[in-house]
Amino acid sequence: MNEAETLAETVALGVPDAYGRLIGKRLTRDTWERVEAEGTFPMPDFHLITDAANGPVPDMAAAGLHNGFRNGLLRPDAATMRTLAWHEGTALVLCDALDASGSPTEAAPRWILRRQVERLAAAGLAAGCASELEFYAYRTSYEDLARAGHGVPPPAFHRAGDNDLLIDGYLEPLLGAIRRLMPESGIPVELSQGEGGVGQLEVALRYADPLGMADRHVVYKLGVKTLAQRLGLAVTFMAKPQTDQPGSSCHVHLSLHDGERNAICESDDTLTPLGRSFLGGLLGHAAELCLLFAPSANSYRRLQPGSWAPASVTWGVDNRTVLVRLCGARGDRRFEFRLPGADANPYLAIAGIIAAGLAGVRAGLDAPAAVVGDADATGAAPLPRDLAEAVERFGASDVAAEAFGVEVRDHVAALGAHELGVSRVEVTDRDRARYFEVA
Repeated sequence: MNEAETLAETVALGVPDAYGRLIGKRLTRDTWERVEAEGTFPMPDFHLITDAANGPVPDMAAAGLHNGFRNGLLRPDAATMRTLAWHEGTALVLCDALDASGSPTEAAPRWILRRQVERLAAAGLAAGCASELEFYAYRTSYEDLARAGHGVPPPAFHRAGDNDLLIDGYLEPLLGAIRRLMPESGIPVELSQGEGGVGQLEVALRYADPLGMADRHVVYKLGVKTLAQRLGLAVTFMAKPQTDQPGSSCHVHLSLHDGERNAICESDDTLTPLGRSFLGGLLGHAAELCLLFAPSANSYRRLQPGSWAPASVTWGVDNRTVLVRLCGARGDRRFEFRLPGADANPYLAIAGIIAAGLAGVRAGLDAPAAVVGDADATGAAPLPRDLAEAVERFGASDVAAEAFGVEVRDHVAALGAHELGVSRVEVTDRDRARYFEVA
């Protein structure tokens, strides 16, 4: 029994859904002890097909009316048990999804990433990951924002605070709480800072293995939203919450190791043959796997030329205009994959990075010349410009089929197609602002 379990009166069980939200239940201490002894807990499997509004997507093979929204099983992963420092007397345990027979539910995001880590290990490699999440904070509550029709609320501060100690100091009640409480919840924090948008912030988390990093990522977002709500703020991890402000990214740092050896670089800027092939896979397959990194129509508002987000397939050494940035000090050279937005599901995003890189290694791909200067001026192959293109390319991807299996590929593509359909019929504030008077 660890310290979190000893102190917990309530134990929350959570399983990540397709959007990286934690879906589950809060258990009494007595119920948790029974579940711990039995090893599983029954829960409806609708979490496999939830959309952005947390409603079930129709006509999905994994779950639905055709099977009566049957119960699956949650298997608590004891290694993930942690105190939720922002909820007194509460611990959280992340779970793996099983079907009613006790077999892994392969379409569940945590299994998707587990399988890619297994493929990486089979290639003799291990990875370290860190996700850098940006977000915006506003002086409103989620409830008041919903009542007001989700117009743009006042930012947490009226000026951009990009690395400005004065301005991010004004937001220290939130940032300080994050830095203090996240480590108590098993999420080591390295730093916080203001970002380039008005009211935009970033907190850097310490690296971990791929699954451990994805777990930290989803618990971190849960905590940030809870802490902001208590301070009368609302935060958003949308990729592009405002037209006139920068988007919010989720840059993923990935290091590769072959035993004790850095498998990416032989020296500071000289890639190993494996590093070149892995990079070739990242570049060669990023476009067809883009749905894993940019899951909504809004995601593509961020991926525009001149926006500090990648719009084309390029790489460079310490270059923040490219898709893949080679960065880090001697002995710690790593890839920074700059495509995912803050709205990405970390399990799917990291799985996609590993799948793309391994495809490059298996095919012996090579990387083109590094870009020096503005990547948008190179004329390199573009990334998908919208969700429709991303869904189509992912649904036809042989790399996705090989890495994840055809059923999982089609499952993820169907969720993306549903999101695309919703985006095509919704009337937005932007529509009204542009056309209401002039039409």
